[in-house]
Amino acid sequence: MSNVDMPYVRKAVPKDAVYLALDMRKLDKLEIKYSHNIEPLDAVMSCFNLKNAKNYTITDDHGVIYGMFGVSDCPMQPRQGVVWLLCSDFIKSIPNSFYRECKSWINHLAEDYDSIYNFVYEKNWLALKWLQLSGFTVAKKLKVGPYKKNFYLIVKDKDEICATQQQSQ
Repeated sequence: MSNVDMPYVRKAVPKDAVYLALDMRKLDKLEIKYSHNIEPLDAVMSCFNLKNAKNYTITDDHGVIYGMFGVSDCPMQPRQGVVWLLCSDFIKSIPNSFYRECKSWINHLAEDYDSIYNFVYEKNWLALKWLQLSGFTVAKKLKVGPYKKNFYLIVKDKDEICATQQQSQ
């Protein structure tokens, strides 16, 4: 793979959401259905309307959308952020260096919050892997959404984020 083909992260635009919704991973689609009972395009487009949202796209020079991720305010606790990642199957072709770079992106997403969290469908191992490699802790397992499927609550608080930043300096 030449440097031209290497994926990179940039600020997300609504067109990215359309392309991602068309190619979204099956487990990400299931997670959206089980947690919110909405269509993938509605889920990804909603990120542009959330309070204090920071949304990013993983893409390459050919316009391939590998995934999108971001954070927004928790509606009930403004000092908590809801972090998310949704991917296409192209994400599997990204080198492991992407996962190493994620910690700095997580730190960026968490800058304005005391903690960041989300719920991940128990069978969505790619999302769980990304979050655990990025320093999140599985807090508990619970039933979520209209289908009452098993999800894991994953959390990273400010103390963990600060410790990660100090270790990398």
